[in-house]
Amino acid sequence: MLTDLSAALQAHLGSAYTIERELGGGGMSRVFVAQDLRLGRRVAIKLLLPSLAASVSVERFQREIMLAAGLQHPHIVPVLHAGELDQLPYFVMPFIPGESLRVRLMRGPLSVRETVSVMKDVARALAYAHAHGVVHRDVKPDNVLLAAGTAVVTDFGVAKAITASREPGGHGPSRTITGIGFSLGTPAYMAPEQAAADPSVDHRADLYAFGVVAYEMLVGAPPFHGRTAQALLTAQLSEAPPPLAARRYDVPAALADLIMKCLEKEPARRPKSAADVARALESPEVVSGAFAVPAGAARRHPRRLAMLGVGVTVLVLAAAAVLRSRVGGAGSAAPAAAPPSAAVLGRSLAVLPLAAAGGTPREAGIAAGVTSELTSALTRVPGLRVASQTAVAGVQRGSPALAQVGDDLGVSMLLEGSVQSVGEQLRVTVRLVSVANDSTVWVDRFEGPIANAFLVQDAVTRAAVAALAARVRGP
Repeated sequence: MLTDLSAALQAHLGSAYTIERELGGGGMSRVFVAQDLRLGRRVAIKLLLPSLAASVSVERFQREIMLAAGLQHPHIVPVLHAGELDQLPYFVMPFIPGESLRVRLMRGPLSVRETVSVMKDVARALAYAHAHGVVHRDVKPDNVLLAAGTAVVTDFGVAKAITASREPGGHGPSRTITGIGFSLGTPAYMAPEQAAADPSVDHRADLYAFGVVAYEMLVGAPPFHGRTAQALLTAQLSEAPPPLAARRYDVPAALADLIMKCLEKEPARRPKSAADVARALESPEVVSGAFAVPAGAARRHPRRLAMLGVGVTVLVLAAAAVLRSRVGGAGSAAPAAAPPSAAVLGRSLAVLPLAAAGGTPREAGIAAGVTSELTSALTRVPGLRVASQTAVAGVQRGSPALAQVGDDLGVSMLLEGSVQSVGEQLRVTVRLVSVANDSTVWVDRFEGPIANAFLVQDAVTRAAVAALAARVRGP
């Protein structure tokens, strides 16, 4: 029957629409691009699959879906028309050129600025819909479309329509349609109260899913990625998501706090409304504020970077202090100088150009990139003054002594390092030096395939930010 659906739908639509092609559908529908011949515009027609439609009341589905048709907002894809073809419900929406957020995420995480831009658009869409009594119930990257520099949310009311039309009178506990990957929500984005089939689910479930989507935009995967549907539901009910700061170094604290608040298990602990979230996102702090730093960063242990495959988020373990011997020995005339206090260490820093150990152009390019990224990221650590790359540019490695370099630049710490390649493997070593006594106060080494050079660079920067932020805060 599925092979005949396109022809049957075209015959049903008659001269109003001309089907051009089929798009990839989801677990619940087949999606066709068509030309609206009366108004001269392209539309998307979503036709529910027979396996799902068999248990759906078409009349009730249409009634529910048309409630969402009243939503008119620049960040909401409206429903233009709803109908049925041989007991298969369908609905018509404007065709949005571009790509879904899901497709965009296949190329990796978004920048902080891109993430906040999408979050603003989605939050505004949710705020408008909630104010009109419509809860989405299935906010996920597949339902966020990106086009012309803006984000729009699609399929408002569809989850509610399917759920209500499966229940006599639209009441009673909801049935989760896990077999086809669609329900009141999708497991990876489902609020705890949805996972528990709580009949009192309200707009705050959308805020939880919104938080998961925001988390995924920054990290590249949702909090409990890689688990079975049942394990996901269990995690949504009982497991705290890993802090954002533990998985990405350059997320401003204001943004991380807002997202993690959306991910609270108890609905009452989440923001009160999507409108509140939208207002919070207008603060400059969510884009350019001080970075969030995971608690206990100063107590973590040295490690070697564990790399996953290309396109998968790097598993970055936190950096830690490796204390070197103090200057002077048992026979010294004077005792060795004590390491500077955390307050002194946290005052000022210069990032010296990383050395290309093998002298190859490829190493030099990676070294320059790591140096630039470290300098940029560390300037946003609260309480830390970082010398500009321009001021450091004239420094000659090895001469004069590091103490003299520190004095010339007016800093109490220097961050130096090297980049080395062996075949297709890359190794980056970084060392934090106290200028006062020329002692190493932190060192770490990172390894991975050269093909993943940017991931190694991110890992180096995350570790350095965590180490310096811990020292700024003090013991």
